[in-house]
Amino acid sequence: MIYKLLEIDLTTNTVNTTEIPRATIEKYLGGRGLGAKLLLDYLPAKTDPLGPENVMIWLTGPLTGSLAPGCTKHAVITKSPQSNGFVDSYSSGGVGFNLAYAGYYGLVVRGKAKTPSYIYVRDDQVEIRDAAHLWGLDSFEASSRLLKELGEAGFGHAVIGPAGENLVKFACINNDFFRQAARGGVGAVMGSKNLKALVVKGTGSVPCRDIKGFLRLHHEKMAAARTSWGAVAHKRAGTATTFDATQEAGMLPTKNFQFGTFAPAAGNLDSAGVVKKSKGSVSCLGCTVPCGKILECVNSNQTVFRLEGPEYETTGLLGTNLGISSMDAVAEANMICDKLGIDTMSAGAAISFLMEAFQKGMIPSEFTEQAGIAFGDVAGTFKLLSDIAYRKGIGAWAAEGVAYLAEKIGQNSSHFAMHSKGLGFPAYDPRRAFGAGLAYAVSPRGACHRRAWPPALEVFGDLPPYTPVGKGEAIKGLYDERNILHSLVACDFQSFAVPVSLAEFNQYLQLVTDLEFSEEELQHIADRIETAIRLFNAREGLSRKDDTLPGRVLDDPMPDGPAQGQYITQAGLDRMLDDYYISRGWDKNGIPTQETLKKYAIEEGLR
Repeated sequence: MIYKLLEIDLTTNTVNTTEIPRATIEKYLGGRGLGAKLLLDYLPAKTDPLGPENVMIWLTGPLTGSLAPGCTKHAVITKSPQSNGFVDSYSSGGVGFNLAYAGYYGLVVRGKAKTPSYIYVRDDQVEIRDAAHLWGLDSFEASSRLLKELGEAGFGHAVIGPAGENLVKFACINNDFFRQAARGGVGAVMGSKNLKALVVKGTGSVPCRDIKGFLRLHHEKMAAARTSWGAVAHKRAGTATTFDATQEAGMLPTKNFQFGTFAPAAGNLDSAGVVKKSKGSVSCLGCTVPCGKILECVNSNQTVFRLEGPEYETTGLLGTNLGISSMDAVAEANMICDKLGIDTMSAGAAISFLMEAFQKGMIPSEFTEQAGIAFGDVAGTFKLLSDIAYRKGIGAWAAEGVAYLAEKIGQNSSHFAMHSKGLGFPAYDPRRAFGAGLAYAVSPRGACHRRAWPPALEVFGDLPPYTPVGKGEAIKGLYDERNILHSLVACDFQSFAVPVSLAEFNQYLQLVTDLEFSEEELQHIADRIETAIRLFNAREGLSRKDDTLPGRVLDDPMPDGPAQGQYITQAGLDRMLDDYYISRGWDKNGIPTQETLKKYAIEEGLR
């Protein structure tokens, strides 16, 4: 198989293709792993994330387009304007499998267009086209107009909204309307390049080494999805099943993580609330689990609208974390974010911080009228979302992210600025599962729930939750599994909802491609990938000092729920960091040693 990389330079208006050596694929697979390798190779150290020298990389994986479960996603990889380090952001939609059907393993974008532009890819026809008429439109309007102009069905489309154009540090990329590559500011990087959109259509196919064997395995997993508890639950209520679990466990973010439960959300934002408003389910192409829910809601103008979502993270961070319990309100906030091109999670982190700062009388006087926003203020939330996207008033501060907000407001407000490396917390309070705190702290892109999901071990498993002991090795194991899944660019929902094990994904890999790995070889690849990403971040100046958590998690006992009285402590975090670094072969500062770089043959660190 030929692994082609499409390379586009917006500054010089040039298009080229290169071939990725098979040996590189064998070492890094695709997605996250290959992205780490390409960033180390292509990006000069200390590059400005919003400068023309930064690169944006859209990547597929070796199973993309094969209809293996959950393998129609794509990864967007770049240097993050939120953390100044590595970021990989994932999305479903048509871009990934259309790239594969067009014959490309990935797309690298360099430079900056002189005027607003979009990239058009249809098989081997690649053009940089004018997008001046699309600039300023929200992402839905831009997508609709673009698709109408193309006059042909089947294009996958990735579009930024006004937030990306205005370089909001947590701007997202909308894909096929309701799917987002959201975390880490990838939309801002796209906007910094004057790139409004990417449209891709491939009319080819991907090869399959053993179609009969593939179909046998696939029928088996499809049958499992019809009876698996996780798959059935997600088909019924989508990711709201997670809401039920976190509310019961007492780790539901409430009023900027001041509490771990929120009683008013019962029957509204949980699975029961989703089922009441559900009008059906949708899935990604070929997926075994239709976990997307189409909800019908009523907005503040009393107009009925439908959307795919909100997902659990949004109901947590734009709902309970703001003291809001109405699904209609959260759905409208979700729609506003999608149209403006804002990450709902990071927006929730910024707004909940402002709500608590207002509660504590910390908002500067010149912004009091605008940001006099109390928990539960729905109309104020909608206005702040718009102010963030257009950088108005205190929205200009919030557009830089919650860490910047805390810096500007001062008064020890960093204590309740809920982020790591500038990226706002996901919707799980780590005081209920200390391993989640470690997972947030060491995540290369900032606080993240997709690198590892420790509640599986600490809430639903038998790993003691309220201790730092044993967490380093446990989190490493979870990270390693996700490293492989996200380098295959496989949806990790499959691994627990159906479930499709890592060994079974390896079977798919051998049935579709000529790549064959033993369990030990996959483990070696996982270790190599995480160390390569850590090497990139170290090169950009990140180290142990950045693997930290806010004071609320380290010092403040949880006031309610099953975790009442629990907090991690700095000593607890230090113990977990030490153990994690040792398990990785990194030094006390979290920097990969020369011996570790040699072990995993990461040549970039040996120059």
